[in-house]
Amino acid sequence: MFEIPQDNFRRRLLVAEEVVFLENQEADISYVILQGHVDIVIRDPSGADISVDRLGPGELFGEIALLHESHKRTATVIAADNCELLEIDQNIFESRLKKADPLVRFVLDHLTRRLMNTTQRYITERAAR
Repeated sequence: MFEIPQDNFRRRLLVAEEVVFLENQEADISYVILQGHVDIVIRDPSGADISVDRLGPGELFGEIALLHESHKRTATVIAADNCELLEIDQNIFESRLKKADPLVRFVLDHLTRRLMNTTQRYITERAAR
């Protein structure tokens, strides 16, 4: 697993059922889970909430909004239990990304668009059931 130098980032502590962020909110932070678990929830076109994933220690979330030009959250994230998160600020992320090869940015942009399209298709198909 990739080791993040944790002393350069803020930590966020959450209690069970606390909302990390809401779908469609503006975004400027992504997170790495140090302890605990979070649930990823999306709202389908009918307004029903769908739990699509549960993430645990070592996993990253909230990165899509930092990579996509809209900077909007694509899901709601809720602490499933008490959590400790590491915050990755957009400014820090972008400053490091600017130093990367342009091919890296191209690949990340492409993957982000593909993932957002796949997520939207999933929501639409699930709502049609």
